[in-house]
Amino acid sequence: MSTTELKEEIQKAVEQIPENAPENLLQEVLGYIQDVSTKIAEKARRTEYVKEIIAEDEEVFRKLAQ
Repeated sequence: MSTTELKEEIQKAVEQIPENAPENLLQEVLGYIQDVSTKIAEKARRTEYVKEIIAEDEEVFRKLAQ
């Protein structure tokens, strides 16, 4: 499945949550979605940080590879 298809499936699943679902269950689902969103943002920041380090130390890495 593509990213778009997965997002659509997630949206469909959320829309299928019954209107009478208990508030504590809805809080859990919301918390889970927020945790996933936070983890995605953290991973993106780490990836950018690693790219920055590699770019800054490219010459050092080249010398180490020899």
